[in-house]
Amino acid sequence: MRLDLQRRWARTQFGDQVRLRLYRKIANMLANGLPLLKILEELHGRASEQGRRPHEPLAIVLDDCRRMVQNGRLLAEALAGWVSSSEQMILMAGEQSGRLERTLMALIDVVQAEKKIKSVILGGVMYPCAVFALVLIYIYLFGTQVVPQFARMVDPSGWHGAARSLYLMSLLVQHWMLYLLLAGAALVAAVLCSMPVWRGNTRVLFDKFAPYSVYRLVVGSSFLIAFSALQGAGVTVEKSLMRLSDMASPWLRERLDGALLGVKSGLNCGEALRNAGYGFPSTEVIDDLCVYAEYKGFAQALKILADEWMEQGVAQVTLQMRVLNGCAIVTLAVVIAWLVAGFFGIQQEIAAMTRAAR
Repeated sequence: MRLDLQRRWARTQFGDQVRLRLYRKIANMLANGLPLLKILEELHGRASEQGRRPHEPLAIVLDDCRRMVQNGRLLAEALAGWVSSSEQMILMAGEQSGRLERTLMALIDVVQAEKKIKSVILGGVMYPCAVFALVLIYIYLFGTQVVPQFARMVDPSGWHGAARSLYLMSLLVQHWMLYLLLAGAALVAAVLCSMPVWRGNTRVLFDKFAPYSVYRLVVGSSFLIAFSALQGAGVTVEKSLMRLSDMASPWLRERLDGALLGVKSGLNCGEALRNAGYGFPSTEVIDDLCVYAEYKGFAQALKILADEWMEQGVAQVTLQMRVLNGCAIVTLAVVIAWLVAGFFGIQQEIAAMTRAAR
């Protein structure tokens, strides 16, 4: 039980910055001619302070890696459960191609790009979430405190316009708001969980829109880098797709298996991806691959293409977050205007009923 808790804690501490430092150290030591097992033993000794603190998070990770590599397994296999499937896929490609050092440096770029996308998304979502929370607070206060007070003073059945809409909102808040919030949270959780597993024709349509388009961008870039590493080592397109498909998520496996059918039919990788019909990684990238696959330097072109696509993706996500911020501001303004209009509408209804009573 205690060991499980320590491993879970280590997993939470093995974040982007820690992984980046680890990848740089391993790449630098490989460049100086040290074997991988020796590197892992040395890094484990440093992380555990020569065995005095074996339960440090990084020491636990490196101990796993050291033991599995010592038993003849790959570093990518040792890091299963510690890193994302996309990072594991790139590492696997680098080790199988015999270019682990070069692949680690490419992986650093991927992690940094993913980190940048995460920071852009997090920074962009924070403000709309705060605005949305403020809107909910306003609606809750009006629905449970303000409107019921007026409803007790005057029969709301005769209210009209904005005043009537506020009364209906008050009923909704009092009876259904909690259920609606729970349904919204469940929807968000379902979307996040569906990203790596949801497949089929409907998913192809949803991949064109956020947040699924962001997932396609990140996974697609990782696939291109891993694919370029295997191609640079002389592995055939068919075997490369088979290796990557074996450890891919269900969503990615569906796209790679579709391309694999085209390759087995004699198409180049670009034409095979187009023929699969999934639009993966993107229509523009597929067009480029159709051209590059016919000429020399395909592996280098793949790497450049992946880097450029990732940069474009960061810019695209930044723009989407700005649009989301603008929508949040407009939503807040509309809700406040509606509440104010409804409040004055209620006052007018009360004044009209008072004059009628006289």
